[in-house]
Amino acid sequence: MIKVYTTDGDRLRGAEIKPGEPLPEGALWIDLLNPSAEEDTTVEKWIGAPIPTDKDMVEIEESSRFYMEEKVQYLTAPILHAVNEHRVISPISFILAGKRLVTVRYSEPKAFSIFLNRATKPGNGLVEADCTGLSVLIGLLEAITDRLADILEHVTEEIESASNMILHRHQQQRPMSTKEFRRILTRIGSQGAFLSKVRESLSGIGRLLAYVIANMENGPLREEARSRLASVERDTRSLENYIDFLSNKITFLLDTIVGLITVEQNAIIKIFSVAAVGLMPPTLIASIYGMNFHFMPELDEVWGYPAALIAMVLSAILPLIFFRRKGWL
Repeated sequence: MIKVYTTDGDRLRGAEIKPGEPLPEGALWIDLLNPSAEEDTTVEKWIGAPIPTDKDMVEIEESSRFYMEEKVQYLTAPILHAVNEHRVISPISFILAGKRLVTVRYSEPKAFSIFLNRATKPGNGLVEADCTGLSVLIGLLEAITDRLADILEHVTEEIESASNMILHRHQQQRPMSTKEFRRILTRIGSQGAFLSKVRESLSGIGRLLAYVIANMENGPLREEARSRLASVERDTRSLENYIDFLSNKITFLLDTIVGLITVEQNAIIKIFSVAAVGLMPPTLIASIYGMNFHFMPELDEVWGYPAALIAMVLSAILPLIFFRRKGWL
């Protein structure tokens, strides 16, 4: 699908264009969503430069993600988005062809819709009559960064909830079961894996920003754009530092819960050990009187059987009292 946005005063106005149709006058942003080969060819004729394919966009070398060809800048960054309630990363290419911006994407990040909802309204503060594709690019990067910050806030809430479950359990509450341990370990581990995706996306955006700033031409409008880009770059660095903090917290929680599992296992083993030690003296007495010797005078006495029972009970209780006083129980 080809969607072309033009300026309408202080806002953007979008229209869907079919392959073969002419480029609308004053086109500022050309958005290619899941483009076909015919749509790629149409946009290539408009801007006079090739459109990268989906295979080109997944290249990880920096020289394949940021380069200039025929005075057209190609920028590709991995962007986080949701697919069927799962977060995945897909590359999006930003092409600066003169004063126009072309975006090539095979995903629908929410940041794009957030930016469009704002940019298509009058008085949005993002669009001016003399704005260029670079201004749209900066607005998209700002929206993507803000969206990642919102996602990190949700991750922080999840980590805090897991932390409360682990560290602030009531003293009289029963210990965690194996099922609960497994569930909370899975919950914390999934947040750690998700943070790695957020870090990858932020890292790609940071490299894109550094490249654009380094290769930007001088000029009064460019200075304002450079200032906005530097602000977004600072935001990405601060978010990366915050991810480091959250990663360390997740590592701490994982170490804590593994330690709690060890404590619970040791407590269970201690119970069996104490039970085994407590039953050893009664077993010894029962073994003695279970031997088939002919001369055992207690067997002929009336009090022999009760005395053996009392001896076995006392031999079981006395070690438990001793262990209790030592603090081992």
